[in-house]
Amino acid sequence: MSSSTERGRRVPVGRVGRSHGVRGDVLVTAFSDDPARFVAGARFETNETPPRALTVREVRVIAHPTLIVGFDGITDREVAQQLRGLELTISSEERRGLRREEFWPDDLVGLQVVDPRGQVLGRVIDVVLGAAQDRLVVELTGGGQIEVPFVDELVPEVDREKGSVTIIPISGLLN
Repeated sequence: MSSSTERGRRVPVGRVGRSHGVRGDVLVTAFSDDPARFVAGARFETNETPPRALTVREVRVIAHPTLIVGFDGITDREVAQQLRGLELTISSEERRGLRREEFWPDDLVGLQVVDPRGQVLGRVIDVVLGAAQDRLVVELTGGGQIEVPFVDELVPEVDREKGSVTIIPISGLLN
């Protein structure tokens, strides 16, 4: 199984929204939990092919995670509007270090979901980040999808080496 820390892998940390004002600023939704990620001088690459390098000129916080960002060289509204929908990325090596029980969402996608006896229930296909708690989106082996709150009581173990996530299938969770 590959890890998100593969050398050279790009990780999205924000998405560009509509232009804001006439000076070339844009709204950016930040995905990063590192508040210092979006500061003047920060450099990102877009998810375009080939990628474009963008350097932050200035940042203003509206309400986290929405920011108003100006990039070097983007000085008018029309050029800024062309950035809309692009993801801003960093290399995986630029991510902050994780504590022992933390995981990057993309490290969880693809893991097999098992019950405490090891019976395969499905596979993690997405992680929904939430204000109160995150949820694992699981595609069940018998068909259908469920969302499992990513809390210790329901997800007691993540074993990336084995490629599995153990969940406690409480009543009503699997249907």
